[in-house]
Amino acid sequence: MPRRILPKVSPPPETGSADEDGRVSRERSTLHFGSLRARIAVILASLFGMLVGTLVVLFAVGIMRIDSDAIGATVSQSGLLLFVIGAAELMVVLALGIALARTITAPLADLLRATRSVSRGRKAHVQVESGDEIGKLAESFNAMVDAIEARERRITHVALHDALTGLPNRKYFVEQLDQALARRRDGARVLVAYIDLDDFKMVNDTLGHAAGDRLLCDVARQLQAELPEGVIARLSGDEFAAMIPAIPARADLAAFGMRLQGCFARDIVLDGRKAETSASIGIAVAPEDGAEASVLLKNADLALYRAKQQGKAGHHFFETALDERARMRRQLELDLRAAIRDGGFALHFQPLYSLSEERLTAFEALVRWPHPTLGLVAPGDFIPLAEETGLIMQIGEWVMREACRQAMAWPEPLSVAVNLSAKQFLSPALPAMVVHALAASGLPPQRLEVEITESAFAANVEKTLETLHALQGLGVRITLDDFGTGYTSLGHLRLFPFNKLKIDQSFVQDIAPTGNAHAVIRAITTLADALGIETLAEGVEEPSQLAVLRREGCQQIQGYLLSRPMDGAEVRAFIDDQRARASVIRLRA
Repeated sequence: MPRRILPKVSPPPETGSADEDGRVSRERSTLHFGSLRARIAVILASLFGMLVGTLVVLFAVGIMRIDSDAIGATVSQSGLLLFVIGAAELMVVLALGIALARTITAPLADLLRATRSVSRGRKAHVQVESGDEIGKLAESFNAMVDAIEARERRITHVALHDALTGLPNRKYFVEQLDQALARRRDGARVLVAYIDLDDFKMVNDTLGHAAGDRLLCDVARQLQAELPEGVIARLSGDEFAAMIPAIPARADLAAFGMRLQGCFARDIVLDGRKAETSASIGIAVAPEDGAEASVLLKNADLALYRAKQQGKAGHHFFETALDERARMRRQLELDLRAAIRDGGFALHFQPLYSLSEERLTAFEALVRWPHPTLGLVAPGDFIPLAEETGLIMQIGEWVMREACRQAMAWPEPLSVAVNLSAKQFLSPALPAMVVHALAASGLPPQRLEVEITESAFAANVEKTLETLHALQGLGVRITLDDFGTGYTSLGHLRLFPFNKLKIDQSFVQDIAPTGNAHAVIRAITTLADALGIETLAEGVEEPSQLAVLRREGCQQIQGYLLSRPMDGAEVRAFIDDQRARASVIRLRA
């Protein structure tokens, strides 16, 4: 049985031919002498035999040269016989030595070629047909190559897949999308969907992160089961993506949207508790919405943003108008950053009037953005953008400092009210920022009112309460804004001793002789009075509204009936005007 160690994948050798599997075939000696030591011993013996044979040949040649008449013929015949025997022995020993040497050098050459192939990143194995030392070396080489390949496969899988769900990650998803777009035939379409779970943070907060992980794995399995023809990927924490290639031109795309939405139209049980699942989905389709992966993904993301704006548990297909709105939004964000950097904001102030004391008590600071090309940008257009991008923190800090600075310059010791966003209340640096603003301006803390909306509580009740207590400990007054519009208003009053409630303007606008807004306002003022909390109605525009509020026990008002918001220079004039009129504003019902 021949002993062979052949590389499966290697450059063709100088001799021999390649078989169908790409392996290199090479002629081998059929001689086999067991272990490597035995072969080396045989080779050494062969060398010794070659030496003896050589000596015999030389001796025979010497004999044949003896010049003797008596014995010449006999000597010549004997010398010739010795010469033939020595030459034959020499040839046999030489052939045996070469054959045995090749059993060592040829396998080592095969191992060398295989090693070079592996070093170039190619896959290579050697074929083992002996159990000697060289065969064991070849087996060790094969085991090493297998271990390297297995490790590389694991590394590749980790690099291209999500560790939790096992789904492809963003990198692998984009690669698959590129391939699907390259294979797309005329008329066929490729659908890409961005999927964002609704209220996933609430699952983590209420049931724990382990339950959230199980929910993500359940969603991954459901998407794969519903869309076996597609590629499902997990892009980030609660965001997934789906790609469906080779959709026929006449296929109903809306049906794909409903299939995706249907994956979430069910309840699951986590730790014995039922949890609802829903998702917002944005969809883009090639080639209509883009022929490149980057464009499709961007447009699917824009469609997702639109779907989330429209509410939860919905899907939206990309529209060209979304791209235009996104460009406008991006430009507005850039302009907003420039305004923060260059001090491009201004403060306007709207007065607050006490009905019980018949006097001006405070001004609410309202941020305005005089855009260099768009004119005065409404707060409703840039405040939500500032909250989404996190710029609200910088804007809010500027408003606080500027409001305190201007209030300190007023001719009367009136209070100033400043609105704070939910994100600001989640910042541990908020109390320090307020302290800095008060210290820099010299404004007494009792003249600063901080307004918080009920939405701030929903973000993080414990953290918000901690911040409110810290602010109240400084002497700052706390106002609950838009009271009556949130579903936990009474719970908020129980959790924290507010100084003032602002009745939402929707109740004020609904005041009519036959309406029930009277009863709602009376209930709020009665409750606040029992808790020792002041009440203020905002959005007062008509004398009839003022009359009802005064009759129902509301203590303060704010609105166009008193004054529109004014800039800082007008505030001083407004205060001076009230001083000239005996420092009171008398409004008759």
